[in-house]
Amino acid sequence: MKTFKFSIILLALFLSRSLVQASSFIVPNILSNQDSLIAIKHLKLSDYKVLERGAIIIYERQRPGDKLNLFKPIITHYFSVKGSDKVYLFTLENLKKIYRNGRAFEILDTRFRTNSDLLSYDAIHEQYSINYYLSKVDPA
Repeated sequence: MKTFKFSIILLALFLSRSLVQASSFIVPNILSNQDSLIAIKHLKLSDYKVLERGAIIIYERQRPGDKLNLFKPIITHYFSVKGSDKVYLFTLENLKKIYRNGRAFEILDTRFRTNSDLLSYDAIHEQYSINYYLSKVDPA
């Protein structure tokens, strides 16, 4: 019986110590760079291929792979807003940060769920879907 009580007390101490240690990892909300949009630095446009010019300009950059991806080329997509000289990583989150107000945000939120959805091509309108929808919101 004493062994059973000792085991329970030992287990309780172990769990309480684990919880104390786990709570030390809780960090208060600190403003970070995740909320701000960061443009690509040291940009050489000669390294980028323009896929499409529309409401946003979509770029593609292809780099040689390494051992981790069996030397397959690494393709990364970027975008810039028409009339702007800043280039950003082509993600849904970055687009929502730029178009955070108005109908463009609503379209981004309802039509596109993942980053891969942004690269869907609309064969009927012969352009990327993102540019088609953004041009309907802001026909400039």
